[in-house]
Amino acid sequence: MKHTFWNNSVKIEKSIVYFTFFYVTLFSLNALLRGNIEFVYYTAVMLLSIGTILFIHRRMHFYPIVLMSLSVLGLLHLLGGNVLVGETRLYEYYLVPDLFKYDNFVHMVGSGIMVMMAYTLLTPILDDRFERRQQLYFVFLLVVVGMGLGAINELIEFIAVILFDVSSQVGDYTNTLLDIVYNTLGSLVMAIFLVKSRHHLTKKLW
Repeated sequence: MKHTFWNNSVKIEKSIVYFTFFYVTLFSLNALLRGNIEFVYYTAVMLLSIGTILFIHRRMHFYPIVLMSLSVLGLLHLLGGNVLVGETRLYEYYLVPDLFKYDNFVHMVGSGIMVMMAYTLLTPILDDRFERRQQLYFVFLLVVVGMGLGAINELIEFIAVILFDVSSQVGDYTNTLLDIVYNTLGSLVMAIFLVKSRHHLTKKLW
């Protein structure tokens, strides 16, 4: 039974990796044909991120749902920067008129996925009594980690502004602060969900 489960996990992981490299290659070719050097930069960052995640995975063994979520997050980013809704770039498109953009949605989902990744890395090394008795602290720890990883994304965008002068696409100070707000909300929601549902998830989802 264990051998069968391991084989299935490996197959799922390979499928996720193939799917990820497929859409990254597709969007990269499109960027090269359009002469979009900025996107080449983002592709290089994404490939470095994929390599880092796989390196950690070989040692920590993320659950397939974590790898799948990270792959979907990468796809959401690439869609946001390359797909147009009418004449509006998807990142700037309002899902809720004048209130909630696709960009806000991606930041919430992305920070939630970062918290999920942090959760799978931290739970094996934390004392089980800490998780049971100090749930508030554990939620706080996960939120801080999620916000910190979200800040790395802001640094990547800042470097793009410096190198390629794309401030009109990345956004102003208000946009950056809104990104942080939605990163915080996504991190908090996911952290509470994971901590409160820990035992159920251990049996049913992971």
